[in-house]
Formats: sequence, structure tokens, C-alpha cells
Amino acid sequence: MKTPSQTEQEKYNWLFENKDYANYKDAIGLPSKLIKEYSIDSNQKCIDLGCGRGTLSKHFIDYTGVDISDYIVQENIKNNKGKYIHCSLDKLETISDSFDVAICSDVMEHIPPELVDGVLKSISNLDCKYFYFSISTRPSKILSRDGDNLHLTVFDKNKWNSIIREYFTITRTSSPIHTVANFKCAKK
Repeated sequence: MKTPSQTEQEKYNWLFENKDYANYKDAIGLPSKLIKEYSIDSNQKCIDLGCGRGTLSKHFIDYTGVDISDYIVQENIKNNKGKYIHCSLDKLETISDSFDVAICSDVMEHIPPELVDGVLKSISNLDCKYFYFSISTRPSKILSRDGDNLHLTVFDKNKWNSIIREYFTITRTSSPIHTVANFKCAKK
């Protein structure tokens, strides 16, 4: 029987190999908007949690991308600057580096509900000064190969706020558009 991580890895390997998804603009715009909104400095050491196509690697001088898809990690190693790690976000204890910023954009809504707490706990244990989350609060516009919605955990902004507060001190929130909740956090 497959673990939830194996199931998610297969799903996202297929999506990243699928040309239609590769060109889906909404999927790559949120991280850049988060950087602009919070004026995140490119000189900071960044870990991008759920890095996807590694679009943030162009913004940071010292960049590490983490993704559950081994396919996209290998593509990023070939095509982008930075360091890439194939890892499920609930297993980040293997990462011992320290970072100035951790960015988790357009990721938490893709985590199965039963794994959200484990993922946030794992992220909170990283040696990092600031944590930035950008979370969609609506169902996905794209579906999996099996026709399932990709946003497995669809909560409103208030629910995400209360969940994130269990693991982090929220220093700033915003909603650049009504279907996205952004959070700047520090360690508790």
C-alpha cells in the first residue's frame, strides 16, 4: 500500500510532466506576488517549500528548493540555479542548514487535511528567521489525472490563521486577492 507521500509524489510528477499544467500561469504567479508584497530581500538565504518549477530561484542569491516531486527536482537541478532537495514537507528534519526566510506559497492547500499539522510542525522546526505562507482558500482550477481537485484542504482565512498560530507567531497577514491568505511568521 502506498503512503500518502508516495501518492502525492506520483500525482505531482504527472502534473509537472503534463504540458498544460506546465503553462498554467496562476500556478507560478503567487510566489512572486508574495515576495513583492512583503518586500523580501534577494540577499537573504531562502528555502522554498514546495518549490515546483523553482521560479523563486531567479530572485534569491542563496536558494534551496524542496519538492515532493522527484521529477521536478531533477528538472530544477538541470535548469535552475540553487540547491534542490526531494523531500516531503512532513520530513524536513533531514535539513540542517539555517535560512533567513522560508517561503511556502501555493502549497498548504495541496496537503491532505490529516497531514497539515505534521507539515506545519516540520516547517516550524527549520532553523529559520521568518516564514512566509501564501495559501489559496478556494478549490483548484486544475484537476489531477484522476479528475480530483488538487486543493485537498480548503479552509477560509480565519481557519488558516488559527491553524498557523499553533506553530508560529504571525507578525503580519494580508489578502492580496479575496481567495488568497498571506502570512508572515516567526518562530514561537
